[in-house]
Amino acid sequence: MEQKKKLGILLVILSVLLLISGTFAWFSFTQRAINDRSGNINFEEVGRLHDYFDRASGNKDVFAENFGDAPILVRVKLLEYMEINGESLVQADPQEVTEGNAVQPIKEDTGTWTPWTPEASGNTVGQRVGPGAVFNARARWTVGWNPRAATDGSGQLNAPYFMPTFNRARDDHKTAAAGDGRDWTQSGEEADTSASPNGTNAGADATGVTHPGNGTDGYWNNGSTATSLLGTPPDTEDGTHTARQTVIQDQPVMLLSQWNALPVRNRVGNFWVVDPQTGWAYWANLLFPEEATSFLLDQANFATSGIRGDYYYGIKAVANMVANTDGDVSAFWDEAPENHSDLAKQLVDEVRNGLPILGEMTPGQTFSMRGTQYRYLENKGEGNHLVMATGNQFGSAWNTIAGVTSYNGSTLDNNMKNWHNNLPSVIRRQVQPVQKEFTGTGADAVINNLTWAQNVTISISPHIPVVGTPRAFILDFEHPAFTEALKNDFAEVDPNGEKKAFALSLAEFNHLSGSGKAFPTMASRTMWTTPRTLFTADRPWFLQYRGVPGSFTIYGNQHGTVARVTDGLPALILRDQDGAWNSNI
Repeated sequence: MEQKKKLGILLVILSVLLLISGTFAWFSFTQRAINDRSGNINFEEVGRLHDYFDRASGNKDVFAENFGDAPILVRVKLLEYMEINGESLVQADPQEVTEGNAVQPIKEDTGTWTPWTPEASGNTVGQRVGPGAVFNARARWTVGWNPRAATDGSGQLNAPYFMPTFNRARDDHKTAAAGDGRDWTQSGEEADTSASPNGTNAGADATGVTHPGNGTDGYWNNGSTATSLLGTPPDTEDGTHTARQTVIQDQPVMLLSQWNALPVRNRVGNFWVVDPQTGWAYWANLLFPEEATSFLLDQANFATSGIRGDYYYGIKAVANMVANTDGDVSAFWDEAPENHSDLAKQLVDEVRNGLPILGEMTPGQTFSMRGTQYRYLENKGEGNHLVMATGNQFGSAWNTIAGVTSYNGSTLDNNMKNWHNNLPSVIRRQVQPVQKEFTGTGADAVINNLTWAQNVTISISPHIPVVGTPRAFILDFEHPAFTEALKNDFAEVDPNGEKKAFALSLAEFNHLSGSGKAFPTMASRTMWTTPRTLFTADRPWFLQYRGVPGSFTIYGNQHGTVARVTDGLPALILRDQDGAWNSNI
């Protein structure tokens, strides 16, 4: 009954359009993904272009999915064509066409259609420029994806749901076209959609529709399930699929010039960047297995007022998806006869080098991630690595929150978590969860031996038990004053924990100090910061940057309150990609 009601509404709308404008023709196509790569690389396509389209509402969702087991690079081009009474709105100069400097768009040859090339507008993109500017008055697009209320009433939706592809054949480049979306055959001929006029009852003969769903906005929600729409290979993966969310969009769709103006730390992330020179929109991050990009196109409305006679408007989406290898990436630039901009090549290079391979580093080595310097501290095993920012990221008291008596939930703990939450997504995705609460950071670590404390900030107490020389470089944890909780306070990967940054503990600083370690000398440990470990209830341990730089000290009475502000030096446990950034496939 509901389907009949929807179809009735659609027919009414189409009838009105026919009365206004004559023959109605408003189509949306996807083209099978182009598999750009060099011939000697044995890698098959593992990406699927999705196109969910509803002609009545104008909903048009274009995005890409990685169904493989290695990261890929993705770019998508959107092309348009419109004609009135058989004449293309875009008319190229005949002389330019003859000289090979321009192409006259032809409806039947989608390769001649006009690429979407927008102008900058604020921090995103605006109207089309160039030959496609003639479409501005008729074809009105919404690009990117903005958070909105979920259609199932479940609240704010920060990323849309999609149905994962049922076609996981690595040698088949069909797109996942749903609703009024149509997959275009490799020969360039329009697919036969006679068995599926509205895209909801497609079968083996309706080769234009390849994916379930009616193409309306928010059709898929949390918990939605579906089975394969087509009954012929390769679109027949057995079993039921459950809807998943795309990645959360970090920034709006932008031009390469706007991307180039971003701070370095923000230039790799989950968002689209358009090269107006070619029309290619680049995903500004590696797309990891089982992930889908945010929407490049979200809505495509068409205005018919004032048109007399027959008209046609179509959109074609073309995708390039390649493995992260030198040979495959070279195909981006070498195999397509296009004048790619240097900035586009720079973007792809930055995406490919979004993170270093941590497993190749040695303790104490410094490196940069998205504009921030880090020190490699330790291999934690199983592909996990401990790192720490080398420079002050924020000033923070140890704690000023009433009722908090340990590091957990303290001012310093909260500032560390906030810092992590503002990291570029390319780094956040690799952060491993650690224990929600650290032991050995409150009363279970307190020593309360005030004879160890000094009343000046630059001296070393002669009472603190140490090992070897220089004095106060390495603490003697065999001394009975050090509690077991304090000595065993180490951050470890905990699948049930939380992803966050944290201050190193006294035990970790001690463990990481010495020959061949992250802090091989006292001077290498010079910093103005506090570990997450308390000495007494109102003063933490401290690492010096003056007097005796790098020494373990304890603030005296006049300086040692937990409210004193020191440098924030966040630590993280990162999961290494073990070569996935530079795939060996």
